[in-house]
Amino acid sequence: MDGTHIRIDKPLEDPDSYINRKQYFSIQLQGVVNHQRKFIDVFVGYPGSVHDARVFNESELNECLSNICGDGTYILADSAYPCLPHVLVPYRDNGQLTRAQINFNQKLSSCRITSENSFADLKQRFRQLYHFKLRNIVRMVQVINACCILHNIGNANDMDIFEPPLDDAYPDPALAQYEHVQVAQYEHEEHVQNNTGQIVRDEICRQLATRL
Repeated sequence: MDGTHIRIDKPLEDPDSYINRKQYFSIQLQGVVNHQRKFIDVFVGYPGSVHDARVFNESELNECLSNICGDGTYILADSAYPCLPHVLVPYRDNGQLTRAQINFNQKLSSCRITSENSFADLKQRFRQLYHFKLRNIVRMVQVINACCILHNIGNANDMDIFEPPLDDAYPDPALAQYEHVQVAQYEHEEHVQNNTGQIVRDEICRQLATRL
């Protein structure tokens, strides 16, 4: 599970809430992908300033997580998300991680790269997602959902026929005056860690350590 920002033009309503931490207007796409880079769950439309953890908390995925993930099934995510019984996130590096915890983080990171690649492939296939020019947010959400479905239908091995990927994370020059406001608005949200989730993570960490 990860999130990506879809760059948009300045919205007509409440534009400040759409300014993300990289200083451009965007809406968010939260996606869960499998090992084949196929989207198995998407949640689209939250403004760019909203933290990933809050997007997840508001998503339907969070509400039915226990029903989707059976015993032994986990969603891998980065440290922006809460550690839950079915959501594994890395240990925060405080400079005192054990060898087992470092190994766990490395294993998780090597698996999570799939989600980053999936978002990159999606935008490379549907290049309008590098900068959406539509004005209607509802319509944009519909189109992004359709792009995810079409991405799943496409052949994962045909990416070399598309034009090279673009860098879409550059700041909007017109937002220079927002910088001091936006940094305060987009402070990292502290989320309550789930004790059961931490216990599950510690046990998986221990099992991985026995294979070192």
